[in-house]
Amino acid sequence: MKILAIDFGMKRMGFAIGNTIINTAVPIAPIGRKNLTQVVEHIKQLVFDYEIDRILLGYPLNMDGSKSPITQQVEHFARRLEKSLTPGIEIEFMDERLSSFEAEEELKALHKDYKKRKKILDSMSALVILRHHMVMENRK
Repeated sequence: MKILAIDFGMKRMGFAIGNTIINTAVPIAPIGRKNLTQVVEHIKQLVFDYEIDRILLGYPLNMDGSKSPITQQVEHFARRLEKSLTPGIEIEFMDERLSSFEAEEELKALHKDYKKRKKILDSMSALVILRHHMVMENRK
């Protein structure tokens, strides 16, 4: 199964692609978020290009598990995306608490320059979300 992980952001959207059959996951280029229509079209193209079966959408919760201010926007985005996709493409939420922190820590080891890290942080966060999901799936 091929999965597209999305780190939803107000300025940028990060993406990662995973394949559960060969157990791989890689980040792909993030995009600047101009408007949701542009983002939805980009995602539809990714779904087509990578033959995606499932979308994993980062779900922003507070540390105590309560919904954050952006959670409602993510839920709205998921409904809009679901209406635009081919039937059968499943959208699943994944708790993304600390994913940006974990991604930043990984990137610090690769890039000392903050500006270089910032450019790919959102897609690394999507990769972290995807990896956590794949580990949980493998445990089942």
